[in-house]
Amino acid sequence: MKNTDSSAGDVYNIDVFQILLKYEIERSRRYPNPLALIHMQVTPTAFHPEALSAAPQIFSTALNACLRSADIPARAGNLYTILLPNADKHGAHAVCERLLSVFKNKFEDSNGNPVTFALNMGATAHPGGESITKEGILEKAREGLAQSQRKGANTYIFVS
Repeated sequence: MKNTDSSAGDVYNIDVFQILLKYEIERSRRYPNPLALIHMQVTPTAFHPEALSAAPQIFSTALNACLRSADIPARAGNLYTILLPNADKHGAHAVCERLLSVFKNKFEDSNGNPVTFALNMGATAHPGGESITKEGILEKAREGLAQSQRKGANTYIFVS
């Protein structure tokens, strides 16, 4: 059973994510498999307060529909981090493009009120092996997010 953020659907909380990230880093180091990470800021927009309060649940449900079962999403406020085990830079690019495509659409809360989402994403990937570190992969994803925020809404930057 996933220890998830109950207010955001089937998304891990950041504490559980840190444990899973450490495990996947060690596995990627031991058995050189690629690993990708996406750090994402989500900004919901809605005219009705109830739609805005439903936005995290709406986003998390749509996010999980876009990811593989092996992918590990986590949420801390409006920041999401997605770990993509066995995914290289092409996989990270594909997920970012898919997310931009899905979230360009309007969503509705249970009362039919519209909600839209603006995304900024930073992505990175590592081929695995001894040189992969938790700090290194997190820093590159954060750097990509900062560049995406400077570039504008609904963008992603891949940092190698």
